[in-house]
Amino acid sequence: MKAKQGRLWGILATSAVGLIELAGVVRLWQKVQRGAVVSVRLASSQPAAFLFQCLREFLFPAILLILFALALKKDFAAGMCLRLRGKWQRAAAAALAAAILGLTAYGLAVKADKLAILISLVYYLIVIAFAEEFVFRGACAYFLREASWPLRYLLPNAFFALLHLFVSAGWGAIDGGALLRFLFDGTFLGYVFGGCMFQLLKERSGTLWLPVLLHGLMDYTSILLY
Repeated sequence: MKAKQGRLWGILATSAVGLIELAGVVRLWQKVQRGAVVSVRLASSQPAAFLFQCLREFLFPAILLILFALALKKDFAAGMCLRLRGKWQRAAAAALAAAILGLTAYGLAVKADKLAILISLVYYLIVIAFAEEFVFRGACAYFLREASWPLRYLLPNAFFALLHLFVSAGWGAIDGGALLRFLFDGTFLGYVFGGCMFQLLKERSGTLWLPVLLHGLMDYTSILLY
């Protein structure tokens, strides 16, 4: 009975977290439609506005982080897989960090807007990669720790995929056709699969930092288009 109740509460908690994250992205999309969002690519022209925007984006993950820290106390780092142990884990983290630093050096060397490169580094690593990994592969995976692996993988990563509906539409108008294309042309399943791979990497390595660094590196490559 307790195990069933634990799984039920895990499902409810994960669904609540996913819906809150989805609501936040919807609000961001609405602001994009009104022209009230500063693009990371143009953040150097409005750094104060962009910083405030990032703080709002990071607010819910930060609250979740604090709540877990208070609830787990001394078990927080272990429970959230925020330790980096093992030779191959450290080697992989070093390789990913080196790739990120190399990409940063390249961007600073060849791109005109140097500040945009540095802002993008912080934005993609912390506001995007760390926040999404902690929420979906950290907190939600913890809520579902008593659930079977299909549920533990598919439920949080379905929400993770839905967040990217707006990205796939270029932050433009969303109609029924755009939603159907996202759901059935392979884009949705691609994001679910990608999220599951991040989660598998976390579980096999025992650390959240590898998916954070890999996720950050993948998103950070967008500076090549600046």
